[in-house]
Amino acid sequence: MPRPPSNRTTEAPLLKYKTRRKTKSTCIVRCCVISLITMTILLLIAFVVIFVAIPLIFKYSVELQRDLIFPIHELYPENADFNNFTKYDVYGGRNLYVPVNESHNITLGVWHLLPLALVNSSTQEIEFNYTEALEGPDYPVVLHFHGNGGNRINGVEIYSVLREFFHVIAFDYRCYGDSSCGELIEDCLISDAVALYRWLMARTTADIYIWGHSLGSAVGTHAVAELKKENITPAGLFLEAPFTTLRDEVKYVQTLFWFTRAFLWLPWYETTLVDPFEEHGWRFNTVEHLQSVDCPVMIFHSEDDSVIPIRFGRELHETATAVRNHTYQGEVSFQAVPALGFDHWQIYAYDKLPSCIVSHIDVCRVFKEERINV
Repeated sequence: MPRPPSNRTTEAPLLKYKTRRKTKSTCIVRCCVISLITMTILLLIAFVVIFVAIPLIFKYSVELQRDLIFPIHELYPENADFNNFTKYDVYGGRNLYVPVNESHNITLGVWHLLPLALVNSSTQEIEFNYTEALEGPDYPVVLHFHGNGGNRINGVEIYSVLREFFHVIAFDYRCYGDSSCGELIEDCLISDAVALYRWLMARTTADIYIWGHSLGSAVGTHAVAELKKENITPAGLFLEAPFTTLRDEVKYVQTLFWFTRAFLWLPWYETTLVDPFEEHGWRFNTVEHLQSVDCPVMIFHSEDDSVIPIRFGRELHETATAVRNHTYQGEVSFQAVPALGFDHWQIYAYDKLPSCIVSHIDVCRVFKEERINV
């Protein structure tokens, strides 16, 4: 029996196929739109977290900023033994603790290292009189301000050079080494340093010089500027690898790492990542304070310094030379140390360093005599 004719046409399946295809295309478009919106939202959230939240967290995190300037929990050398001089191949030294702020119970750990010419078998005896040795005028005294990354033991190499000419007084800032801990802001560090200088003045008749390395150059210069207010002037100032201002140094360091370079383009970069240091009491403006230093200054800077570029040392020298009165404040000299691998920490190995020190001592002595005769 023949099949009855069908009422279906070819149009119905085609229409159904087109409908399904249109629906599928709509779903794909909808998924793409949703994915695009989701990605945009995620990118916006990531942008806000990375480029807004992180800078704001940094801006208001005083502890984080303080730890970057003063890494007191990662100091070198570790497990320091300040009374065991032979452990660090140091002879002719004594360990002291000097109160500098009675109201806040701040005591600084201090090393007194004799000039090498005075070191002999008798200096190893308990009864050797270090106090008497320090009192006399035969050898000048240098007060050493170390950088931010170590305690006073870390400078034994530079002390070896300085001991050719000086009694060396090396100390740790508050919260460093075995010094008492207290508020770590610039004004407190300067107050401690001024008190330590007064303590030293009362115990020697010799000329006193200041030597500052890295951050210590800023602390030392500021301390000398404060001493001027009390009509106290050191014989001379040595600055090893100094920066101009902490602000300049912070901006330089932030260009060294990819994760901080990512923030440099932000309109709020300086407001959130640079300004807070000054807002929280850390200016360390060596350019400004050097204008108030009334003694000759010598600046050393290595051409291959990777931490504080030599251009900061040159700028410091040029600015100080331009604004200081050389007749009444003394000259400012600059010694560029060749790029011999000394970097930021090993200028002590520069073979011309001793002759530079002798030259500056002579300049300081002449300047002192001229001031006396005026």
